[in-house]
Amino acid sequence: MASPTRPVGRLRPRISLLPLRFRGYRLLIVGQAASEFGNAFQIVALPLLVYSFAGGAGALSLVIAAYGAGRLAATPLGGILADRVGAWRVMMAADLGRLLATGALAAVAALRVESFVLIGVLTCLVGLGAGLFLPAAWAVTPSLLPQDDLHAGNSLNQTVNFAAGLIGPAVAGPVVAWVNPAVALTVDALTFAVSAVTLLMIGRGGFATTAKEVAQRAAVPRNFTMLLRESALLRTVLTVTVVANLMMGGMSRVALPSLATHDLHTGAIGLGGLLAAYTGGALVGGLVSAGLGDLRSRGRPAVGCGLLMGAAITLVPFTGLWGAVAALCVAGGASTVLNVMIITGIQRGTPPALLARVMAAVTFCGLAIFPLSVIVVGAAVDAFGSHVVFVATGVSLLAAFGFASTRRELREM
Repeated sequence: MASPTRPVGRLRPRISLLPLRFRGYRLLIVGQAASEFGNAFQIVALPLLVYSFAGGAGALSLVIAAYGAGRLAATPLGGILADRVGAWRVMMAADLGRLLATGALAAVAALRVESFVLIGVLTCLVGLGAGLFLPAAWAVTPSLLPQDDLHAGNSLNQTVNFAAGLIGPAVAGPVVAWVNPAVALTVDALTFAVSAVTLLMIGRGGFATTAKEVAQRAAVPRNFTMLLRESALLRTVLTVTVVANLMMGGMSRVALPSLATHDLHTGAIGLGGLLAAYTGGALVGGLVSAGLGDLRSRGRPAVGCGLLMGAAITLVPFTGLWGAVAALCVAGGASTVLNVMIITGIQRGTPPALLARVMAAVTFCGLAIFPLSVIVVGAAVDAFGSHVVFVATGVSLLAAFGFASTRRELREM
């Protein structure tokens, strides 16, 4: 509920730094930003490592699939463990595990151990760590911030992570090109160490719960299935997440490179520009979402952003390079505002004892369709071209959020 001294519903497009006055949240942001920055080094280094061992696209796809399979398999477990043993323990274990696995990858690269099986296993372990970490990280913010600062905290978190994601590739590319993949993977491992140190500085006591939250934990059964049956909002969010992501993974990983290479004839430079446009738009979206913290309802602007995102992606292949850049920028911004609204609504409306499992379910629904999406989109691009994929992606988003607009529980979230 908004404070009586603050006008409700007024857009103030600036990022709020007020959550940073809380030490635990401040440390969490530093650790998350470091980890996100390091992820870019692995994304850039792994393909070059595989290719340096005479592996082709098939070997690379299997390595990437190993990461995705590990992340997907561990996500539900991460939610269960975070609710039962505590988010701090899960996040710390995940960071230390990823530190060791990524360090081992760096050693494989430095010692020139040409084993794709070993690379795949280590990459899968990194994915397992990511799957454990994600739901715990989403669930932990409400224990570090008061309710009134939760929306601003989520907006700031998204903004910082996208900024790290935008800067990371620009630094990682030259490092891999001028030095070698082993150095880049070592940098990635060190960022997990930074994240672990920030968690250590917060300490388990930093994730404190209020007396109200303790009472809620005692009153609510630790049963996700029961919550799913009782919560129309959760069922709607999970359904919309699945439908909205039907084509997104394949669109970004397969159709977008095809559009840049074969339709726009801009190659890697054009693809980099298109990806940067989406990420830059997402960064701006974090700033915009910060000005929407006093809205009485987060559901309506979330639905509007989903519809805007669908319309923008539909236009991407029909407007030339600069039109595609603009459309992807709009889509990225709408995506961030949408995510902040939905995440904040879920955090505020879910019993703390079940929050990590709920966030794991939402994350799982967003990730589960990715492998199938990539396969289907690859076949569709070969058969019909990338234009059809962008239209289908836009239609799936419009359908998902068109359905959402009919659901009162989501509109009034």
